[in-house]
Parts: sequence; structure tokens; C-alpha cells
Amino acid sequence: MTSPDAPDHAATAADAQAILSRHARSFAPAARLLRRADRLRVARLYALCRTVDDLADEDGGADAARRLALIEEALRAGAGGDPVARDARALFVRGDTGLAAFRELVHGVRGDIGRVEIADMDGLEAYARAVAGTVGVMMASLFDVPRRHHAQAADLGKAMQLTNICRDVAEDAAAGRRYLPATLCGWAPERIVAPTPQVRADVRRAVAVLLARADDLYASGLGGLGALPPRLRLSAAVAAALYREIGGVLRARDCDPLPGRAFVPAPRKLWLGAAAGVRSIRWPDRGGLSLRQEETRA
Repeated sequence: MTSPDAPDHAATAADAQAILSRHARSFAPAARLLRRADRLRVARLYALCRTVDDLADEDGGADAARRLALIEEALRAGAGGDPVARDARALFVRGDTGLAAFRELVHGVRGDIGRVEIADMDGLEAYARAVAGTVGVMMASLFDVPRRHHAQAADLGKAMQLTNICRDVAEDAAAGRRYLPATLCGWAPERIVAPTPQVRADVRRAVAVLLARADDLYASGLGGLGALPPRLRLSAAVAAALYREIGGVLRARDCDPLPGRAFVPAPRKLWLGAAAGVRSIRWPDRGGLSLRQEETRA
């Protein structure tokens, strides 16, 4: 999507929304539940994160590594630098918590360049925090959620990342990456691409462990929904339900991600979204904005 010599300007509103709709198949439907102005801010955040992610995933070379380092340095300096850093500063103009989280994400994504083989669960937790827990914190920052709830927002992001890792085992292995911890599945990515029965069995066991950990993180993250303004609460509940169901699809396959990417059929998405919406309405309020406050906030 973006190369190291990307143009020196911010993505337009239409660009950002198109990127969200095209790439975020589970999150984009949930984002449509937000007010238009809030949906645009979420789209801008997604576009920034996608740009950084694509530098590692699609470019993945020395030029991409240098650009990510320049973005991180510009964010640390707080002035000048790469257009991605300038866009991030413009988005998080009301506080530095979101900007610090974006800098952490850039640093984490730099670790995705080249071969990746996660050593243990601690390493996986740190990675998930850097590349996805930070997104939860950035969302909370954008919507003025009190900082005492940011840890739960981070847990929801981490849960979604673990779900993605379980879904994408085969695709990641083909790219020379194994996010399944070696303590659970120590096979090289090349062995996962062409698995023996033992390799497949180890992958399934690792996926089962990661999905169980994701369930704990979903429970923690969803426990903070009451701190969110109503529309964001609804959006987050729907997004979490759609992501979590990917784990359900994998469990129905005996936690085997290798036959092909797991996906949730559209009718099932509609049912899950409706059910999550009803639950979000009934969620106990924990100090979030009222609907009237949300509609009139700057």
C-alpha cells in the first residue's frame, strides 16, 4: 500500500475510509455504527496503522526499516519528520497518550521486518501489546476514555491480535514468520508450510492455548465497555464479537489453521453483530459519556 518514498501529504478522508472498508473486514462494519466525525477519526487511525504495517509486510526491506526508524524518531522528537508522524500528531492533537502508543506500535512493527520466530509466551504478550494493545489505547485516547480503563482497551486489542495470529499461521509461515511461541510449537516456518502430522498436531495445540489466552483477554477488555460512550461501546462490542468468532471457527476445525484461512460467513456476522449490540445496550455504565454528551462533544 505504501512505499518508503510515499508522497508527502496526509491521506484524504475518502482515502482513509476506503482503506478501512477494503482491509478491515471484521472492524469496518462495526465502525459504521459510529457518528460520521468519529468514524472518520477511526478511519484515519486505521490508515496510519495500516501504512506502518504494510511497510513491514509488503516492503519488508532495508528501506522500510529505515523509514520506520525515521517515523519513530520523528514521533519522539515531536516535530518535523515523516508525513506519517505529522499525520499522527495531527490526529492526537488533544493528548500525548495516543501518540506515545502509536510510537510503541511503530517500534513493535519494526520487529516484523525479516524472519520472525517468537520464543515464548512472554515474547508473544509483549509483541501483541506493541502492535495491537497500543491500538486499543489509541482508540481510548481518541474518545477521551479515562486512563484507568486503558489497560482493558489494550487487552481487547491483544485478544484480537492473538485471534489474527491463530487465523494466519499458514500465511505467516509462508512469509518466514512464526508467531506461535517456540515453547508451544518450535518448528521453523518452512516446516509449518509443509507440515508432517507431528507439526500439524503441535500447531493445533499451540493455537488452542493462544485461543484460550485470547478468551481471557476478551473478558478483560469487554469488562471495560461500560467506560465507553454509547456508540463506541456498540462498535467495540460488535468488533469483538466478530473477531472472537474467528476463534470459534478454528475450534470447530479442531484448532487447525492450516487447511485455509478461517472466516465468519456474512449471515453469522449479522447475527453476532445484532446480539452484541443488544448486550452493549444492557452493559452497566462505568462513567462513560451519555448519548447526549457524545453527540455534542467536540
